[in-house]
Amino acid sequence: MGFIQKIQQFMMGRNGFDSFTLFLFIISLGVSSANFFVWDYTASLILYGVQLLILGYAAFRVFSRSVHKRSAENRMFLKIFNGIKNFFVLQKNRIRDIKKYRYRKCKYCKATLRLKRRRGKHSVRCPKCRGEFKVNIIV
Repeated sequence: MGFIQKIQQFMMGRNGFDSFTLFLFIISLGVSSANFFVWDYTASLILYGVQLLILGYAAFRVFSRSVHKRSAENRMFLKIFNGIKNFFVLQKNRIRDIKKYRYRKCKYCKATLRLKRRRGKHSVRCPKCRGEFKVNIIV
């Protein structure tokens, strides 16, 4: 039996590497790089300890046999992370589309609608909830 097969057999039934673990490794790398700019010895030791805790938790997640708990943690992380990511993607799209479109919220379901840039009052129907309301686009 080769080395790769032994590793595969060892990892069978374990959580493995997921998005939350990757995020923890990136945060650990950020703490490590921030530690380069700290000249105080005690603050440097504290940052080093925080880095070790984060890496330890990431290693715990990778080798954990409690797959259901780790996948629930990963789902919660992805829910929060995707919410933050979608906010910034929407802001980027608003800047990109500023000449052709205006973004407004639906009064009923609070969904963000992209409307053509036409001056004046318009009647808009939300494609999500089918609610109809008036919108005034000034510029």
